Amino acid sequence: MDKKSFLYKRLTVCLFLGIFLSIVLSMNYLVLDIDSNNLQEDLFRIFLNRLDTLFSGYGIVWSFVAFGIAVVLYKTMSYFIIKQSKVQIGLVLISIFFGFVNVAGLSMYYMDRLPLSVSLQYTIIFSFAAFGWAILFYITAYWIIEWINNIEANIECIFKEHNLDKKEQKSKEIINSFFCIADRHIFLTGFLVIFLCWLPWVIVYYPASMDNDVFSQLCSFLGYWKKSNNHPWFASSVIGICYKAGKALGSENVGIFLFVFIRNILMALIYAKCVEMIKNSGMKKYIYYTVLLFYAITPVWGAYAKHAFKDTFFAALFCLYIMCSIVLVQKLKKGDYKNRHFLEYGLSGLVASLFRNNCIYCVFPVTVLLVVYLMKKKIKWYQITMIIVCVGMYFGYNAYIFNFCGVNKGSPAEALSIPLQQTARAVKYHQSEITKEEEEVLRQVFEYDNLAVVYDPVLSDPVKKSIIKDGAVKYALDYLRVWLQMFKKYPVTYLEAACAQSYGYYAFTPKLPYGSGNMNSGMTIFNWLYGDGYENFSFHYNYKFEKARQIFDRWPYIWEKIPVLNLTNTIAFYTWLIVIIGYYLLRKRRFSDFIPITALLVMILTCMASPVNDCFRYYASVAASMPSLIILFGKMK
Repeated sequence: MDKKSFLYKRLTVCLFLGIFLSIVLSMNYLVLDIDSNNLQEDLFRIFLNRLDTLFSGYGIVWSFVAFGIAVVLYKTMSYFIIKQSKVQIGLVLISIFFGFVNVAGLSMYYMDRLPLSVSLQYTIIFSFAAFGWAILFYITAYWIIEWINNIEANIECIFKEHNLDKKEQKSKEIINSFFCIADRHIFLTGFLVIFLCWLPWVIVYYPASMDNDVFSQLCSFLGYWKKSNNHPWFASSVIGICYKAGKALGSENVGIFLFVFIRNILMALIYAKCVEMIKNSGMKKYIYYTVLLFYAITPVWGAYAKHAFKDTFFAALFCLYIMCSIVLVQKLKKGDYKNRHFLEYGLSGLVASLFRNNCIYCVFPVTVLLVVYLMKKKIKWYQITMIIVCVGMYFGYNAYIFNFCGVNKGSPAEALSIPLQQTARAVKYHQSEITKEEEEVLRQVFEYDNLAVVYDPVLSDPVKKSIIKDGAVKYALDYLRVWLQMFKKYPVTYLEAACAQSYGYYAFTPKLPYGSGNMNSGMTIFNWLYGDGYENFSFHYNYKFEKARQIFDRWPYIWEKIPVLNLTNTIAFYTWLIVIIGYYLLRKRRFSDFIPITALLVMILTCMASPVNDCFRYYASVAASMPSLIILFGKMK
């Protein structure tokens, strides 16, 4: 085949794929908005009827999308041939998996059903869609991996640039003295920029925005309600002590503001340290300044900085834990580790776990994995013991507050959202098929007659509230047996329940409607100052800032509409970027570097098992920690 003929064929293939992939991207306009009552209609006919508008004058945007994708495909194929790259089987499998879970998420979002349970036609159409998403993922992952390869290949040159002799540094300072000073003191620069960008949010919403969780913590700590570890008692104590200090000074507002202000200083220091570490690893300026802006101007971080809930601080503390994990692993590889690196890892994991209960489900297994690695490296026993003791203190602290401080344990149902949702969905859609024996057991555990009514696909709280506590404990084993029986009978229903409860954490779907998940889904930009227990307090906003608060309230939603920038608030973007980075490290056989990735993946799994689907405040810890992974591709000083 001559070069000209090959070129024409490549152009034709790219244009065809561009059109096909643009159709895949617009599937929600073509198929997914079909009325659920008409799912059994001829879907092929509906699909073809709607195609006629896609590339009409009204569909010109999608025409440009098709041509744009075709150009990217052509450039990718050309680069692939020049580099003599080989198809990566592992990446192909990940791409196919992504395609199917993304389509499953889209189907659950629009129809609350998987294609398998609708019809064969629906399944075939979405198999093609899954194939299209797989292609898009492979292309994106390929370029991300090439970008990482390029960074690592040029890191030595960048280090030389960073280690210029004094004469060159002085000449640069003369040219741009202010920028050079800021860059040389990037930690202080980062702290000031981040903190000052958050400050308007904090001032306008003085003393802080607060929701049910915050009032629950205060009521529990102050004795208005029973002491509970449902919200970590340590976190409740911290905010409670600040509140009492402010009240002693004569103002409840001052107390809650004291907590927010001190917390924000600590958070800004942590994120600034992340920026500094990225710089010191040899990265170019555009990378670490982009990370700085990510923390400073992305609206969700400013909005969380003015909110008093525990999730804001936990996001920064978990980021610190990931950074300490990376430092320890890097130092172990270089052989220049010190005792403080082990202590920093253990303490960062401990403090993060004390501020959010689900963190221990991440820290504990990752620590076990790390200890195995340390033993393989024949690290001294007392250094390994430092880590074990620090993490073990979490369990000791909990034992102390449960046995000697009168603090009640949190409900175990918090970790069982998906199994509970699966039972409720099976009852809702197969109630007439449930046997008397199964029903009898379920009646001992749940308020059975309300189970189908209260079931919410994206929120497990209503189902959890229908649990009969005494029965749940007494009939736990019987319930497990019935759950397994029903799983065998209704596997697709169980799969749908699990997907409906979790797709927002891994599928690129539209944002859930406002108010979904008891106001918890999406970015959860809480702007109010009330909740259960509010009657015990007298917090209040400054009425003079009401208009300013309205502007700040809308700004995050505007940001969500701006292309590229809105990826910062898209949970699935972070999830799959972490998967791609993890795949890259495994492919390079950098198994020790995968330990921090494991921590993030486990945290994502805890989010998927959480009570709310697509909840950014649950996921904030992963999003805040993601930039620290850049350090893995540099050379730590």
